[in-house]
Amino acid sequence: MKRKTLIATGITAAVVLALGGGYAWSAANNRPVVGVAETATAPLSVTVSASGSLVAAHSAGVYPPAAGTLGSVKVHDGQTVKAGQTLAVMAKGTLKLAVAQAKAAHSAALAQQEAVANGVPGAIERSAANATLSAARSQVSTANKNYAAYRADYRAATSAERHDMLPTLRTLRTAKATANAALKAAQASLATLSAAGRVSMARTAAAQSVTATAKALAMAEDNLSGAELTAPFAGTVTFSGTVEKGAGLTPGVPVLTVVDPTRMAFEAQVNESDIAGVETSQAATVSLDAFSDSFTGKVIRVQASPVTSSTGTITFPVRVSITAGESRLFQGMSGSADIEVESIPDALVVPVEAVLASGDARTVFVLGADEVVHARPVTVGASTDTSTQVLSGLSAGDRVVTTGASALSDGQRVRTN
Repeated sequence: MKRKTLIATGITAAVVLALGGGYAWSAANNRPVVGVAETATAPLSVTVSASGSLVAAHSAGVYPPAAGTLGSVKVHDGQTVKAGQTLAVMAKGTLKLAVAQAKAAHSAALAQQEAVANGVPGAIERSAANATLSAARSQVSTANKNYAAYRADYRAATSAERHDMLPTLRTLRTAKATANAALKAAQASLATLSAAGRVSMARTAAAQSVTATAKALAMAEDNLSGAELTAPFAGTVTFSGTVEKGAGLTPGVPVLTVVDPTRMAFEAQVNESDIAGVETSQAATVSLDAFSDSFTGKVIRVQASPVTSSTGTITFPVRVSITAGESRLFQGMSGSADIEVESIPDALVVPVEAVLASGDARTVFVLGADEVVHARPVTVGASTDTSTQVLSGLSAGDRVVTTGASALSDGQRVRTN
């Protein structure tokens, strides 16, 4: 073989080897790079997040005892006060007038009661009248019998006998008439007493009037003594509406409110899609915009009636107690709450991005020791923003693909970063 032929053959072989090596290098380096993570057993806390603001957990309105006006205001909005401190004083003119009127009404009721009591017959009078009536009825009965019996004898007598009997018959007739007259008088007397006895109803009414006016007087005096409006406990005063001298007061409407700044709660507006899992006593973490550190707490109330926001979102207010510590909290501070609705102490978890969804099916790619991935169907449970619980299909220690999983196919060789 000539030298030129040998050189050409050598060059061709070198090119073939170089191309073969290049193809091998390219195949090795064209494998997709993926991120992987190991499945592990770990606690899994499922939370519901919601925004909201601080509300007073302990507050009390200060109410006027009666309608009237403010005579003076002793505090200003936001002032710290002590228990029992005078906050405002009602104008006392109308309250004093009410006391005077109540006294006059009570005195009139007492006078009426005395007058009615004097007009009612006593029990002795009624007993005597009943006895007189009974005696009169007995006398009428006896007189009638005597007259009837003697008249029968008179009719049976001869003319000569009748002449002698006539005076007696006349006497018995007169006795009968007298007895009947006495009976009518006794009946009339008792009727008069019975009519007077109806005054007892007036006496009862008079007694009730005395009782009612006495209560009204006591109430008017209590209202006057309560003209000074005081703080029910130590806290911060808050005003709502006009609180100034001359402002009208209505019973049942607080003049101002005292808030305990050491007892605040967070009211979270939980979305309707999350509210089903929220219950009282669940642990929560509250983050306020005004503080870098979060506050621990728990759910103390779940409101059943919904609230519609200005954007049409349906939410349910959830009250969360918080521990303030040394932090100075103010009503209305905004923030958010993370409520722990489920806690799984030993869940088998994978990063949430490792689970691929296709309809109802869930799949992960498991990386083998040969750097080949295999699709594996799994059943998932609870999930958070970062982790998903795997109920079946994986074991602890399995390496699963996290980043780049959606572009893989079963049996594909990959590289890890």
